[in-house]
Amino acid sequence: MSLDALVLALASVARLSTVAAVYAMLSAARPIRLLTAYILAGFVVSTGVGIVLVNLLNDSIRRRTPDEVPAVIAFILAAVSLGYAAGLLSGRVPAPVREPMRTHLGLDSHSWLGRQLTAMSVPRAALAGILTHPPGIFYLAALSAITVSTSSNANRVFQVAVYNAIWFALPIAALVLAIRQPVELQDYLERASEWLWRRQRKIMIAVFGLLGLYLIFRGVAVLQH
Repeated sequence: MSLDALVLALASVARLSTVAAVYAMLSAARPIRLLTAYILAGFVVSTGVGIVLVNLLNDSIRRRTPDEVPAVIAFILAAVSLGYAAGLLSGRVPAPVREPMRTHLGLDSHSWLGRQLTAMSVPRAALAGILTHPPGIFYLAALSAITVSTSSNANRVFQVAVYNAIWFALPIAALVLAIRQPVELQDYLERASEWLWRRQRKIMIAVFGLLGLYLIFRGVAVLQH
């Protein structure tokens, strides 16, 4: 497994939108069915998109200088991460604001996704699994790292699947625990969400700052290799 892809996957696990979706499903009837639909739909779509993109990236990157491309991507992502952390630190970039009368943890009840979580069903849970795991810049950077880490198509597919398994670690863990301790898990997620909201600005500054520094180090290491 590519170290860069592993770090990016771990950095993407705990997000308020995922916590909110999991909490909403645990609050509904038949949470196991909802969590299963959420995980399967999201994992299949995200992994399928990743496999397609990693093959397209392979065709593109292999035609260019392989040592320079991942370094440039690392530097670009580092600049985005450090810039976002600096913006949060200076106050120029506002942190997400919690709605005082929110319906679900971490989500605006007036948003489209927030409304979907108010009356959960299996189709809505499946759709939420897809929408809370869109292929953003971290995913694209991880796919790029996976592409240049191996020349084996099977290995690339395996790494994309592992990345997505890590990305879905929270709902997967919730599904396992929901079978035995659904009430305790729901209470834990509520406390965890409150803790995250109180400290989210500091956490985001630390996460994006450390990730940016790590990516700079990785980019320099690739160029010196």
